[in-house]
Amino acid sequence: MSPSVRLQEMIRVIRGARTQGEERGVIQRECAAIRAQFRQADNGTRSHNLAKLLYVHMLGYPAHFGQVVNSALKIVIMYLVSTALFITSQC
Repeated sequence: MSPSVRLQEMIRVIRGARTQGEERGVIQRECAAIRAQFRQADNGTRSHNLAKLLYVHMLGYPAHFGQVVNSALKIVIMYLVSTALFITSQC
């Protein structure tokens, strides 16, 4: 799997794994690729990577390293919403 694989493709590969060890290997490789992309500060794929981490977490695998990125994303969203509310209240 390449680092920029889509969520649907990742799900297909995980579901196609014949053993639990193969499934773990696929998830470990994808999580390593996601961590590398988070370090590069590439904001274009951040939401897609968070969706992949959510799926990995739903499967029961650890995805704790995504919590810091998610917290930063929440702060940015809260800032944008509060700015929009402030602007609309001024009108």
